Amino acid sequence: MRKRGSFIYVLIAGCVCLLGACSSGENAANSATDPEGNPRTSVIREAAAETTPVAADCSARGFKADLHGCDLAGADLTGAILRYADLTGANLTNATLAGVQMNQAKMTEATLTGVSSGGILGYPASLPTDYRVIKGYLIGPKVNLSGYAYLVDANLTGANLSGADLSGVDLSYAQLIGANLTGAIMSRANLYYANLANADLSGADLRFAGLVFSTLTGVTWSNTTCPDGYVQSTECVRPAAG
Repeated sequence: MRKRGSFIYVLIAGCVCLLGACSSGENAANSATDPEGNPRTSVIREAAAETTPVAADCSARGFKADLHGCDLAGADLTGAILRYADLTGANLTNATLAGVQMNQAKMTEATLTGVSSGGILGYPASLPTDYRVIKGYLIGPKVNLSGYAYLVDANLTGANLSGADLSGVDLSYAQLIGANLTGAIMSRANLYYANLANADLSGADLRFAGLVFSTLTGVTWSNTTCPDGYVQSTECVRPAAG
């Protein structure tokens, strides 16, 4: 009798443990859902993979290349295929983007200081604030367009080119109405017949720039280096047409 009683006791104890395990499993399952049976947000967050701040392979190139957060400072990307590439948050300081295929590339929050370009193919899906692609050139603050970039008749109305290097650039007949050119280097730039109405030339360097027949109505002059080399805060004296 004692053996039989002990056996029954063990059997009952085992069933209780089994029921407890099932109950725990149900509670765990229920904790992953709301009262209506929908997955809880907390579980979804835990399961979701976290986005890494930097792409796994910063040497990647080609269609849909993942370069987000990569340090590409000084990189020569001439002719690179970056269509639909992810360059979000990438550092492209002083990089060369000549002839790059950039159609639908994502460039939000990318650093573009000192970038040189020309012949860019396609238009990115997104760019940092104040940047755009015009006539195949990346236009924006502190870009490097020196070396005789060809922007004849370009529509740069309201463009932010503050601190940009525009030395030697051909901007004849360009529309620079209301453009921000503060601190821009514009030495030897061709501004013949360019419309600079209401542009801000504060701190700009215009040494040897051609201003013949350019429209300067409403221009802001402040500590501006004029074509003759004089620094002044009044309208620069333009040489007579030759």
